[in-house]
Amino acid sequence: MGKLILVRHGETKMNAQGIYFGHLDPELNLLGKEQAKETRKILEKLNFNYDFLYTSDLKRAYETAEILNYNKKNIILAQELREINFGIFEGFSYEELKLKYPDELTKCEKNWENYNYLTGESVKELQNRSVEFIKNNLDLNKINIVVTHWGVINTLLSYYFSNGLESYWKYSVNNGGIVIIEFSNGFPILKGLNIGG
Repeated sequence: MGKLILVRHGETKMNAQGIYFGHLDPELNLLGKEQAKETRKILEKLNFNYDFLYTSDLKRAYETAEILNYNKKNIILAQELREINFGIFEGFSYEELKLKYPDELTKCEKNWENYNYLTGESVKELQNRSVEFIKNNLDLNKINIVVTHWGVINTLLSYYFSNGLESYWKYSVNNGGIVIIEFSNGFPILKGLNIGG
């Protein structure tokens, strides 16, 4: 059986500060590096002899992938695995947004699936690019590790297990957390959620 092993990158300073950041490119902080090391230990203990290792090309994901790459595979970078582009919200906290862009924040909360942050992208667009990347690039009969972001992971889980965005907010994967989806004749089975992290 093939496996899609999704790993959320380790923590960054912006995670700790509660800032909206998708395409901004901070590095892992010290805790984030420790989380990545712990993720590696868990994956090694589970004895996954993975065939491919994909990662978002943003530093926090790539650094996580480098740390957990115990099979020393070539790391395949992909822009398609980046976090959502938060557009005008990038770099601000929720409290700051309430002051700076109150009308846009209201629009976002009322229509979160399709709101595109004016200069960014919508959750629906994020899901489309994430799903298309998996379909077009991964052999789901193999064991694939994909190091990516909260939004990408949640859009993929929602696609596979509710066939849309209905369950997007129902998953909570922590920094360094692992999600395991097993494929049996193309049918997705959730085998693990937020392991570690």
